Amino acid sequence: MKKRHTDRQETFAPMRDKTLKNVLRHQFVTEFGYENKVIFAEAMIERILETIASFTQPAARLKPGQMLWMAVPDDGRKHTKKRMRDTPQVPIVLDLVTDEELAALEAGEEYQSVRRARQARLLKQARAQGGVLAQSDLAAITLRHRKQVGQDIAVVQHANGHILPYRGSVQDIGATTTHKVEVIRLFEAGFLEPEICQRLAIPHDLTAVENYVQTYKNMLKLLERGFTPPEVAGILSISRRLVEDYLPIIAEHQPAALADQSWPNSKADGQHKNR
Repeated sequence: MKKRHTDRQETFAPMRDKTLKNVLRHQFVTEFGYENKVIFAEAMIERILETIASFTQPAARLKPGQMLWMAVPDDGRKHTKKRMRDTPQVPIVLDLVTDEELAALEAGEEYQSVRRARQARLLKQARAQGGVLAQSDLAAITLRHRKQVGQDIAVVQHANGHILPYRGSVQDIGATTTHKVEVIRLFEAGFLEPEICQRLAIPHDLTAVENYVQTYKNMLKLLERGFTPPEVAGILSISRRLVEDYLPIIAEHQPAALADQSWPNSKADGQHKNR
């Protein structure tokens, strides 16, 4: 026997179904062919609503001087060789202007000095929220050429003695390879990863050093199997420049990996022929 609803249930229960979730559910079922896949539709809708919430909730909490920005997630993956539209993104809240910076400017500190400190702060603030900013992000936010942003980052890194967490350094992409080569030279000299962290001119965290060493080991295995530098770069999702920067180290310490290779344009070629 069907249970009879009370007057209040008949009056107010339908009101509870007036939700965005149910609007989307109806569209999925009636317009997008999910009439026989309602469970899948509901799972997709939950994910869509979670994504919308992540975009809209921070905006409601923005304070004067803050902005909502999209960053590539700091999830341990490199997300290289993809268009931004195909790359995952996370919303972060950045303090575009702080009272400390305004006070510094009021006191007469140079604009350039404040700008560089601000860029470093924005990079750290993004990573603290699970995202990483590229130098191009800072270029857009500060309306400066990307090369100028890179120069500012280099000055701060040199002055403070540590690597700033921009996307190229965190996710091991981009043209900068000097610190990676330094790590591998120390590794081939017999130092363990924790020791390498202490010996670097610019301190790195253990995870970053371990990633560099593992990439190097993977590169050795691929070279031993006969893959060429461009193929190695593609398989490992690293730059060809980084592969070529590692080749002299391999020729010196792991010549067997290059025994069956012949690359006239590689940096290791001259050294390898002289062995």
